[in-house]
Amino acid sequence: MIKIQGLPYLVPFILFLSFGLPGMGQPTLDPDLQQQKPKKYENRILRAEKTGEKKFTAPRRFFQNTYTHYNYVFNAETKLTQVLEAAKLQHIDRYSELLSFYNYSLDATSAQKTELDSVIYKVNAGVFLHDLRSDWMDNLYLAMGQAYLFRNTLDSAYMTFQYMNYAFHPKDPDGYDRVIASNSTEGGNALKVSTAEKRNLLDKAFSRPPSRNDALIWLIRTHLERDETGQAATLIQTLRNDPQFPERLHPKLHEMQAYYFYNLKQYDSAAVYLGQALPAADNKQEAARWEFLMGQLFKKAGSTDQAIDAFEQASNHTLNPVMEVAAQLEIALLSGNSEGRNWKTVVQTLEKMARREKYASYRDLIYYSIGQLEYQNQAYTEAQQHLLKGIRYSVQNPEQKARIWLLLGDVAFTQKQYQPAKAYYDSVENSLIAEAELPKLEQRKQVLSVVVAQLEIIDRQDSLQALAAMPEAERMDILKKKLRQLRKQQAALENANAPAGNNFPGFNNAGNQPPADLFASGSSTEFYFYNNSLKSRGFNEFRNKWGNRPNTDNWRRSSSQSNPVFSKEKKGNQQDLPEETDEDTNLDQLLENIPLTPEKLQTSKDSVAQARYLIAVTLQNKLEDYAGAATEYEWLLENYPGGQLEADVLYNLTICYRMLGKQGELSVTTKQLNEKFPQSRQAQLVKDPIAVQAADSSQSRQATATYDQIYNQFLSGQFEQAVAAKRTADSLYGPHNWTPQLLYIESIYYIKQQNDSIAITVLEQLKRQFPEHALSEKVNTMIDVLRRRKEIESYLTNLEVERQADDSTRFQPIPVVKATETPAPKDIKAAVPVQKTIVAPPKADSTRLKKEAPKLPEKPLFSRHAEQPHFVVIVLTNVDPVYVNETKNAFDRYHREKYYNQPMNVAITSIADTVKLVTIRGMANEAAALDYIERAKALAERDIIPWMKKENYYFMPVAEDNLNLLLDSTNLPAYRSFLQQVFPNLK
Repeated sequence: MIKIQGLPYLVPFILFLSFGLPGMGQPTLDPDLQQQKPKKYENRILRAEKTGEKKFTAPRRFFQNTYTHYNYVFNAETKLTQVLEAAKLQHIDRYSELLSFYNYSLDATSAQKTELDSVIYKVNAGVFLHDLRSDWMDNLYLAMGQAYLFRNTLDSAYMTFQYMNYAFHPKDPDGYDRVIASNSTEGGNALKVSTAEKRNLLDKAFSRPPSRNDALIWLIRTHLERDETGQAATLIQTLRNDPQFPERLHPKLHEMQAYYFYNLKQYDSAAVYLGQALPAADNKQEAARWEFLMGQLFKKAGSTDQAIDAFEQASNHTLNPVMEVAAQLEIALLSGNSEGRNWKTVVQTLEKMARREKYASYRDLIYYSIGQLEYQNQAYTEAQQHLLKGIRYSVQNPEQKARIWLLLGDVAFTQKQYQPAKAYYDSVENSLIAEAELPKLEQRKQVLSVVVAQLEIIDRQDSLQALAAMPEAERMDILKKKLRQLRKQQAALENANAPAGNNFPGFNNAGNQPPADLFASGSSTEFYFYNNSLKSRGFNEFRNKWGNRPNTDNWRRSSSQSNPVFSKEKKGNQQDLPEETDEDTNLDQLLENIPLTPEKLQTSKDSVAQARYLIAVTLQNKLEDYAGAATEYEWLLENYPGGQLEADVLYNLTICYRMLGKQGELSVTTKQLNEKFPQSRQAQLVKDPIAVQAADSSQSRQATATYDQIYNQFLSGQFEQAVAAKRTADSLYGPHNWTPQLLYIESIYYIKQQNDSIAITVLEQLKRQFPEHALSEKVNTMIDVLRRRKEIESYLTNLEVERQADDSTRFQPIPVVKATETPAPKDIKAAVPVQKTIVAPPKADSTRLKKEAPKLPEKPLFSRHAEQPHFVVIVLTNVDPVYVNETKNAFDRYHREKYYNQPMNVAITSIADTVKLVTIRGMANEAAALDYIERAKALAERDIIPWMKKENYYFMPVAEDNLNLLLDSTNLPAYRSFLQQVFPNLK
């Protein structure tokens, strides 16, 4: 509380501050607001318009300044600060990349338009409702310009700051404007643009400096945000040479210079000026962030020592542990290029940080940084160990965990540990890593999927060959041990998947429970199946003894066949024969895969050779790892000489040696290829590759034409000719010219002939040869269905389904009453005719008729019915009924996925032997039909019917009336001509 005796001293002091001090406000603004007033204030006189009516006395100045300051300027600046803080909270710095200059973006600030609009509204109110001679007018306009800038309406921000530049410039004693930066006025100078700030101690303590100089800084920022680097550079240079530019704004000017060079990617100049702008940072943490950015800029400019110094300053000054670890990592990375520094010292420092409780939440980042540093210095084993530790400690940071998995994959991939590398890459969440790293990741995952699959084949065949080479007794012991392990695994899996104890098969606990007895004594004499605990215990005992049993009669007999693991009985009455147990059966199954015969052993070796060859080709063509590919090729030549792939191996090995610069090995391999395969294509490629490529091009064109003809034969139903022609073409050209469409329709033919094994072989070939084609997605489902064909057919045969009547090929339209048509006359045949005397008219002289009567124009067969329900018709030409039905099924599936809430009826109609119509009913009008066609046409070639070429089908919209006319007349060309007139752009 203020003591009473102090009031006589306090009141005069306040009056002295209010009345005695000269105002530091800007020159008076123009009170003529008629051109700016809102419409609802046109007939009102605002306070700002009364500016010149009364003297601006000391009391008036005091009250106007107080109201404007605390009711408007303070609130506006507070909201701007809140908007900026919210935008900074949304910002995330990735220290592995170049930081943005500011720790917020205009996109983040402009998202808070409501708050910024309220600032603009508050500023406008403060201007219109107060005397324009107030000392806070310039502050209001500065807040308005900042609000426009943060709102990302840069044009308005530019006009506001430019207005402040002119409106608040000092005026001459008579009140007239002075020319800015001119020596025509007394004391003027062409270099003087800013406002002089001559302020005494009291002014500095109790008032703010003029905001016009701050507006010039913000004007530079606006130019830079608008990419107007020329105007920004001009203003920067002008203010640098201005002798009266205030010292307090020099750090801000250096900030703008740093931002200017940052945008131009002149990193060395940006770093220098950013160091001079550090006093302009809002707090110590933002200053540390700029120091880290300085280090990154110096690093990009090649100034290693300056970069290390900047990172050390950031590490010492920051309060953010993540930035501290990132700075230490950058120091370690730069230490290798600087004398007297060792990256291992930095690793030790980071390990000490990881052991401290202060950094417990950031151990994943620390170990990731250590692993990254060791990976770059080729310490792969240590890097893998530290990265695995990072995975263990990464619990609440999925982005960091994804980066660790990615780096683990890189470490394993570099060491050619392809199987663990694939596992690590598969653990990466693609959405959590930078987009720039996605192409490399996807490319490596695709390559590893091929390599790892072949490595698994090699491991499996090597193990089987090792078992085959063992003595029989040792081999049987290993197999029996493996069989026991498999049984334990199966039993554990069955127990894990078994239902709970109170869900005994055949009993429904909920249904068998009697109503709750509130007055029961709790005795245990109740019925067994009413007691859940007894029932659960009985079920568990039964399962532990007998395993999982179906609820069927004679379960012991049936389970001896279906579940041989628990079979204990002999077959029938053959008691004299030795007992045949499940052990013998399972051992036979395991022995069946072991290559004990020469034929099986050769097949196993061929599988290994093929897998090695695929790995070598993948390394050579996908990864350009010629050294690794050469190693595989050399292994094949040494261990499998004279194989079917020897010519290809020798040719690819010459390519690898040429790329590796091994001229001696290249000469030896080329000579070996010419001696063993002198007439082969591979030898010709080594001698004259251009001639071989020309011959291949001609042969490829011929093969493409041949297979196109075979495709058309399949599609049109000439199956026998197509199969024979394809057999001949395959013997000439091989499988390289096959198309996925050809393979698909060939498999459909074999499915129709119920040659399921051949169809599956063709589909698997399609999947291997064209893994990225849209048809490959359907292949797995088709193969699964074909393998279960008998089961599905048996189920459907026993299924009692009442079929609906087939759709008629004639579609009854909705009756439409036409006002212009005359109703037909009634039938009056049953009435008695009235006899009338008919007088014959006089005959006309035909010789006098010199002019024939005009012929009436023929009425068109089809007419437009835009509002009538429509069909979409797919016209198929030269397509066999087998593929017509497949087309219908494909569109049925499409409708179930895309139009599941709209009834769509698909039917097949024929108007000629070679022309079939697939009609789709369900469009409300012409517009709906056109929209359907636009959507379906875009998906047909890729998803719906990718196996059919575009030349064999097209879409048409058809009204109900027109469809019946088309089916009756079968005049398809006339209807297409009609469509061309109505829809010229429809193709």
